[in-house]
Amino acid sequence: ANIVIAAGTRPSIPPIPGLDKVDFITSDEALRLPKQPKSMIFIGGGYIACELAHFFGTLGTKVTVVQRSGVLLGREDREVATKFTEVFSKRFDVRLNTATNRVFRKGKLLAVEIEKDGRKSVITAEQLLVATGRKPNTDLLDVAASGVALDKNGFVQTDGFMRASVPGIWAIGDIAGKWQFKHAANLEAEYCGHNILHPKDMVPIDYAAMPHAVFSSPQLASVGHTEEELIEAKRPYQKGVYAYKDTGYGAAMMEEDGFVKVLVYPGSREILGCHIIGPHASMLIHEVVVAMKAKLGADGITQAIHVHPALSEVVQRAFGSLD
Repeated sequence: ANIVIAAGTRPSIPPIPGLDKVDFITSDEALRLPKQPKSMIFIGGGYIACELAHFFGTLGTKVTVVQRSGVLLGREDREVATKFTEVFSKRFDVRLNTATNRVFRKGKLLAVEIEKDGRKSVITAEQLLVATGRKPNTDLLDVAASGVALDKNGFVQTDGFMRASVPGIWAIGDIAGKWQFKHAANLEAEYCGHNILHPKDMVPIDYAAMPHAVFSSPQLASVGHTEEELIEAKRPYQKGVYAYKDTGYGAAMMEEDGFVKVLVYPGSREILGCHIIGPHASMLIHEVVVAMKAKLGADGITQAIHVHPALSEVVQRAFGSLD
């Protein structure tokens, strides 16, 4: 018999005083509200907060985002995150470098006491959404009772074949703690299913060129390393950047903020990373994903003939700007 643990994660709730005494929501409830709030406060500045803030804000809800660090989407490449924060802050009330001290009721509204540079103030809204990360559901299942090894954060430890530490038990998806994306879970399910059915011909999972996207406005997409990761690892690299507005399609869209940033290894021109901010970023990234998976290198993109004036020219020209 085989058991596959695929119970996912749930929102992690921070120990903010008063939070347990008010009716706040998380991403679990956000898209099931019976009525659109006129105003919302979002605690957190990651992709979940930014996607949902974009959604509600586009519908007309007054949005305030409270972020403890100095940039939104802090795990993205810093140049991209900085541009996103700049553009997003023009649309919504974004409070950066701001701590959330406590939450309380104020009449019919929810109130949040915030603090920046030692100065405290109170903001109010009809609805409060908390998006400060996620935690694995291993504790709810009492997975540890089975003898399955967990890491320090409670995720199931798996090997390259998606096997847990107990024979016959496997884990996939968010609860395995590798990549918390639905497409990553789909990939793991394919490998896990094959390995269960073919124990004598198991295949180790290949996470190479794992992309992701943030479906907000502006849209983001990324694959591979950020520039900060390469600097920290002391890996040599070349950087190329190209703006949407410098292509025919980008100019026609009057897109002023979007750009593609590429990182390659000098000499071999191996693609180390690509980061896109702007319209259709989640589609444009796939040309780079395929090239990275096929180990084509930068020349595989620059030498491929691109339709003019398609928006994909911005990716080709980003790689062309390396020369």
